[in-house]
Amino acid sequence: MTPPNIPFFYRLWHLYLEPFAALGGVYHLHVVPREYISFMPSTSQYHPTSQIVYDQLASTYFLFAFIEGILLRVVDDLRVWWWIVFGLALCDAGHIYAAWSEMGTELILSPWLWSQKDVVTNVLNVLPFVTRAAFLLGLGVKSNAKGTKQA
Repeated sequence: MTPPNIPFFYRLWHLYLEPFAALGGVYHLHVVPREYISFMPSTSQYHPTSQIVYDQLASTYFLFAFIEGILLRVVDDLRVWWWIVFGLALCDAGHIYAAWSEMGTELILSPWLWSQKDVVTNVLNVLPFVTRAAFLLGLGVKSNAKGTKQA
């Protein structure tokens, strides 16, 4: 039921790749949070007394997986797709802000100083946001006969 003209890449990303990755995040946050934190900026540390926060974030990732893996599959209205993706982009912006807050402006703006963990964190935060921004801006979207954009 997905709107028929949504480009393949956006379908692949939102309906398959990201829901699978989000479920991986659910597992890591709930079952092995120390491992999850090992992929966060090098300035962050695991605290077992904060398990409630990890479980709450796991629930958010589960919601991401549901929205993208289930909800977007049954929505055939492009406007609804657009607003759902917009909401996900807002969440992505929050993830980017959190990494920036943790790492600080100087380190964020000095990628040559990033550890491998910092690279993973920032790529996994920015890539979804850029993908959603491209969709929201209509990149790769075909025009219909009336010249209006469709996805």
